[in-house]
Amino acid sequence: MKRKIYYLLLAPLSLLAITGCLKTNTTPNNVILPVGTFAGTFTRIHYSLQTGKLDTIKANIILTMAAATGYAVSGDTTHHAASHGGYSVDGQNIAFYDQTLPQVGTVVNPPIPVKTHLNGVYQYSYSTPAGSAGSSLQIIFTGDTVAYSYILAGQ
Repeated sequence: MKRKIYYLLLAPLSLLAITGCLKTNTTPNNVILPVGTFAGTFTRIHYSLQTGKLDTIKANIILTMAAATGYAVSGDTTHHAASHGGYSVDGQNIAFYDQTLPQVGTVVNPPIPVKTHLNGVYQYSYSTPAGSAGSSLQIIFTGDTVAYSYILAGQ
């Protein structure tokens, strides 16, 4: 009798173990690449460790995105650098590869660019239709002492 109970318990556990080893695809198949021309507001919020205060900078920018050529930033370049490069998305994050970012040398404390560059990994949300009127693109980065926000609408 003990042997029958053992086999009755072993069969479901074996099936559970086998199905747990099967590969599943967790990458979304329907990720839409943001493309088109977007205009809106860039905001940088910085927390100063020396003063304990927040300082905010805003600029109106234009972001042009194309799958074949990458992205380009233009518009009010007083506080945000005009830049261009490639980009990729995974459904939750968007990564920008700025080709105009100053190269880092062998200096121990390299200078930080005065203007913000659209470079690195950001969280994003995108609504279609592809960069046309009615679409929106929001790009956000939050670090320890700085946050960047791009609230853009399709043109």
